[in-house]
Amino acid sequence: MFVTLSMIFCLASDPTQCRTVSPVIPDDEPLTMSSCPIAGQIESAKWVNDHPKYELQRIQCTVGKRFKQQGA
Repeated sequence: MFVTLSMIFCLASDPTQCRTVSPVIPDDEPLTMSSCPIAGQIESAKWVNDHPKYELQRIQCTVGKRFKQQGA
């Protein structure tokens, strides 16, 4: 079963300005519904560290194959 991780971040100064981020998880480390929230915490901490003006709003784990991002 494929699980896709996505995270929603919003600007701290303007919570109406949000971005959805779906990190690329290596195929040799597949996500499960039980491991996805933990991976979301780890990945969101990295993302916020690189984008300090944003705050995490939500981590979402959905069943389904992730699509490779263009240019990735």
